[in-house]
Amino acid sequence: MEPAPQYNFIDVLRAPAGALSAKRIFVMTFFLILGLVVYDIFTYIALAIEGERLGNVYSVYGLLPFYKLAFDSIIAQIVFAIGALLGVLAAMMGFFGVGALEVEAIRGHQFFSPFGAIGFSFSRLKQMLLSELAIVVFLLFIVILFAIFGLICRLPVIGDWIYSVFFVFPGFFIAIFTVFIIFVLTLSVVLLPAVAATERHGEAFHAILETFSTIIRQPIRWGLYTLYAAAAAKVFSFVYAYFCYRAVQFIGWAAKIGGGETMDQLIRSGLSHLPLKADIARESFNIFPGIDWGVDLARWARGGTDEAAGHLMAFMLFLIFASVIGYFLATIAVGQVRGYVAIRYIKDEYRLSDEKPLFFEEEPVNPPIDEESLD
Repeated sequence: MEPAPQYNFIDVLRAPAGALSAKRIFVMTFFLILGLVVYDIFTYIALAIEGERLGNVYSVYGLLPFYKLAFDSIIAQIVFAIGALLGVLAAMMGFFGVGALEVEAIRGHQFFSPFGAIGFSFSRLKQMLLSELAIVVFLLFIVILFAIFGLICRLPVIGDWIYSVFFVFPGFFIAIFTVFIIFVLTLSVVLLPAVAATERHGEAFHAILETFSTIIRQPIRWGLYTLYAAAAAKVFSFVYAYFCYRAVQFIGWAAKIGGGETMDQLIRSGLSHLPLKADIARESFNIFPGIDWGVDLARWARGGTDEAAGHLMAFMLFLIFASVIGYFLATIAVGQVRGYVAIRYIKDEYRLSDEKPLFFEEEPVNPPIDEESLD
């Protein structure tokens, strides 16, 4: 039974426990892998355009080519940028899917399925995409205005005077407003999906309005909620990662009793094909960045073979690893939804928990029979 919202920090405090749900982790992991696949495809296409040997690049980066890649070709830069943006959009769909599960639970529908949440995320892709594009188009409009202003300032003699006179007003005021919009655009990656998940009609304008309203009217409260959710997500995802590590270790030990050393070698073979020394892998099994205390997986990758089954085992182990990141991001998503529900009540006195679920209708009940009519 989902506890009733308290509309304060206590709701966000429960985010790690709320995210520790198979369907929430599944939804977030699904979109995480989808985003990684799209990002990898576009990144390797960009590297191919640059003339790089993909075999050598894959041997270095594997499935996680997140290192600072530099492209000389404009086409390669565009391809890489498209892949990165699509990867971020997939992550936002994951935030939305987890948020939809959480919102339905807050409204009283505890049994919203993960596949229903995934389908709902795809159906609301247009809303999130249009919301982000609307902000980007507005920013481009301001850039065009400044470009036109620059052309006017190129007039001989009076150009420098015009630039100096209008530099502070309206130039500086418009510029600082634009910087704020860029800042909100960055934060909208995690906040806008939570807002959109609570919106019943899929309106892009309403999602943009509530995103800006939340940050403008309650910046400190939203910031504290987000910082806590991120910190708690890191610590609790490490605990989850540790249990995953021990579970895999237990499977290998128990299976080795009947299957011999082959079982242990198969797990080692799978680990040897994964980028265990990558920053994201190392930090996922470390309790907190800057604190060297965690699990060293690299030593377990020794002694493996290059058999085909080892590649399949690598894929299975990768799914377990992806679920660790999925739980981390799901915790942030749940924290965003619960934080927004609290902030919406604080700033507007509106209880989202009083709304009816979108995907559940109570069974119709026959009206009571009037005994007098039977007489």
